[in-house]
Amino acid sequence: MFIPKNNLSTSIVRAIFLTLIPIALVSCSIFNPKPKPGLVEPKAAVPADFLFSWHAPYNKWMDTPVRVYYNEVPLEEIFNNAPLIGLSYNFIKKPKESPLVSIDSIGITRRQLLWAIAHDNNLNMSLKALPNGHPSEIIIRDRGDETEMQGKDKA
Repeated sequence: MFIPKNNLSTSIVRAIFLTLIPIALVSCSIFNPKPKPGLVEPKAAVPADFLFSWHAPYNKWMDTPVRVYYNEVPLEEIFNNAPLIGLSYNFIKKPKESPLVSIDSIGITRRQLLWAIAHDNNLNMSLKALPNGHPSEIIIRDRGDETEMQGKDKA
C-alpha cells in the first residue's frame, strides 16, 4: 500500500503526540496531587506556642504539608485516621455534641490542621511530654460556651 510522504509524517507526529499526552499527565501528578515542601495554607496562621516541643522529629512531622479531605467526619474519628496517626489524642472534656469536621486542603501542615480543628470547634489542645521531652499525647478539652465559662479561669 502506498502512503504519500506528507501523510506518513503527519501520522507519525500524531502518534508520537498521542503517546506523550498520557505520559505528561501522569508525570505532572494531575491524577494524584501531592503537596510540595514549603506549600502551606497562607490563611492558617498558627500561634508560635501551639503544641510546641523542643523535639525536632516531632516538629518536622507536625510541620510537614499533607493532603487532607474530611467531609462531615465526626470529630473523634479525625484523630484515628491519616494524617494524624502517630500520636495519642486524649479527650479530657468532650464537647456535648460531637461536631462534624469538613476540611479540604492539599498543603496544610498537621499543626495547622489541629489549630483549625481546635479553633473551629472551640477546643483547647495541649501537648503532654514524657520526662525525656519526647511528646506522648495531645490533650483535648472542650472550652464550653461563653455562659459556661463566665467567672471561671480559662486556663
